[in-house]
Amino acid sequence: MKIVTIGGGTGSFNLLSGLKKYPADITAIVTMADDGGSTGRLRDELGVLPPGDVRQCLVALSDSSDLLRELMNYRFERGGLKGHNFGNLLLSALEKIEGSFSKGAEEAAEILRVRGAVVPVSEEKMNLFIKLKNKKLIRGESQLDHNKNVRKYGIEKVYLKPNAKAYKKAIDSIMKADMVVIGPGDHYGSIIPNLLVKGIPEA
Repeated sequence: MKIVTIGGGTGSFNLLSGLKKYPADITAIVTMADDGGSTGRLRDELGVLPPGDVRQCLVALSDSSDLLRELMNYRFERGGLKGHNFGNLLLSALEKIEGSFSKGAEEAAEILRVRGAVVPVSEEKMNLFIKLKNKKLIRGESQLDHNKNVRKYGIEKVYLKPNAKAYKKAIDSIMKADMVVIGPGDHYGSIIPNLLVKGIPEA
């Protein structure tokens, strides 16, 4: 059975950790709207696509040693690398070496002996914009957790800017799937950003 999951973050990690115990061909399609923490810093400083959610999905589907999986999630606590995950740095370096995020993620999947595939929803840069019910506009997926006005006023609309087109492999995986699982995860941060990418809703 071919199963495609669409999401990101902790929700996808938990879902994939369970699904990999079954004899299924799994492809995880992952949001590329994350801009918080280590991921946000790497996006700003290196111009890379956000590695954090992809890292979590790779670890979830990995058949490598516990030590290697722990290494991918290791967070530096001091110095210039404070706050960065080793896995985020590895994915960003592989993107630079391979010339594309998807090829870098494929190399990481080989290193980690991933059972299945982890695919970015898009290879184009995108930012999530959130329009609140008081008509104020805020930018960034990370604002969903950190901006007190989100809870105070509520969300009217979210959209991507610039508009992004789906990565072909993501579309192909959906079209060939026997089952598509959307979520679990943060509604506005992990699920909706995938559905805003051109080609994904249609698929």
